Amino acid sequence: MNKKKDILDAALKLFTENGERATSTKSIASEAETSEALIFRHFGTKEKLLEEIIKHGYQEAAKIISNYLNDENGLQYILKIVEVPRILVDSHPDFWKMQHKIIALNSLSQKYHDIFMKPCYEKLTVAFSKLQYENPVLEAELLLIYIDGMWKHFASQQLDSKTESALTKLLQQKYENFN
Repeated sequence: MNKKKDILDAALKLFTENGERATSTKSIASEAETSEALIFRHFGTKEKLLEEIIKHGYQEAAKIISNYLNDENGLQYILKIVEVPRILVDSHPDFWKMQHKIIALNSLSQKYHDIFMKPCYEKLTVAFSKLQYENPVLEAELLLIYIDGMWKHFASQQLDSKTESALTKLLQQKYENFN
C-alpha cells in the first residue's frame, strides 16, 4: 500500500476519534505503521496533513454535489439540495464525523466549508427568486442553516435513519406546497 495514503487514512481515523488537538503525529505514525519522519517528509506539519484531509474531503464532496445537482434549477434544485446532507455523510462518514468534531475549533476547516457552501447559497438565492419568494436571500440563508445543522446531526449519528428521512421529506413537502 501507499504510505502517504496510509498516513492520510490513519490521521483521518485518529482526528475523527480524538479531535485534531488530541492527536499527535506520533500516534498517527503508530496507526499508519510508519515513522514520524515520513509524515513530516510528506506533509511538513500536522496542520498541513489535516489540511490535505480537509481539502480532499471537500473535493470529493464537490464532485458528489455537482453530479447530484447537475443541471437542476428552481424548485428541483431546492428539493434536491435538502437531500445533500444525507448523501454527503453517507458517502464519506469518517470525513464528516471529523469535520463535525473540529469545525468549531479550526478556522481552516471552517474556511473550506464556507468556500464549499458559497455556490449553493448563490444558486439557492436565484432559485428562490425565480419562485418569487418574498425574501430569497433570507430563504437561502434559512435553508443553508437547516442543511448545516442536518449534516452535523447525521455525522454525529444523533438521529436514526427513519427520522432523518422523515425530516428530509417534511422539508421537501413544505417547499413543494409553496407553489
